[in-house]
Amino acid sequence: GAITRILPISRVKFLCIPISMSAIRNLRPFQAGRCRPAISRQPCVRTYAATKLYSNPASRGRIVEWYLQELGVAGDVEIVNLDMREKREHKSDWFKKVNPFGKLPAFEDGNMKLFESGAILFYLADKYGQLHTPLERARAAQWTLFANSTMTQAVFVEQWRERSMPEIFRTLDELLSQQQYIEGDAFSVSDVAVGAYLLYIPAFLPQVDLSPYPNVLAYMRRMSERPACAATVAARAAEKKAETPPAKA
Repeated sequence: GAITRILPISRVKFLCIPISMSAIRNLRPFQAGRCRPAISRQPCVRTYAATKLYSNPASRGRIVEWYLQELGVAGDVEIVNLDMREKREHKSDWFKKVNPFGKLPAFEDGNMKLFESGAILFYLADKYGQLHTPLERARAAQWTLFANSTMTQAVFVEQWRERSMPEIFRTLDELLSQQQYIEGDAFSVSDVAVGAYLLYIPAFLPQVDLSPYPNVLAYMRRMSERPACAATVAARAAEKKAETPPAKA
């Protein structure tokens, strides 16, 4: 191993320099200009990537806007409304780098790009601390997927409506007879996912009769009265109703 040589104390010399108390008081902390590292460092410049929701008033982007307002972070997200008719911006090459399928809505958070309204809702709930356990995440995923697949197909796909909608809505009505919100006694992302499509039914399908489901109708009224919903999804539903010509007698 290495051999350490110990010098006798008599051979160790100390250099003593007298220094006055005034000199000690005038000592300054380390200053960068007096001692430079061997490698020069570039100044650190911090950049902040914008968070954007690509939407259109006629798209499902309004559903995401509702949840952003519920979370109180709408001011932190830039809403980019694309022209889907004349310019067809959603089919442009630059937008397909955000969503390769050219559909709205889409979401951009720094380098993260996301499409599908349900996935965006789930991401926002997780990002802003609404989901704390695997069970809470599973329930949110369950109802978001239910809203975007099982329920919408049963209602908005005409050939499935007569067969599938009654059973699904009877079950939903029974559930809402026992609790105020989809997951229980507290509002959650599940209410945005399910509530938005429910509110769109009278606007887009005025011929569909929801009167057999009074608890669903009461739930829809509660959702539409929430300020965040009234400014987004409920407003869009009202616009669509105004556009729809009255049914012929």
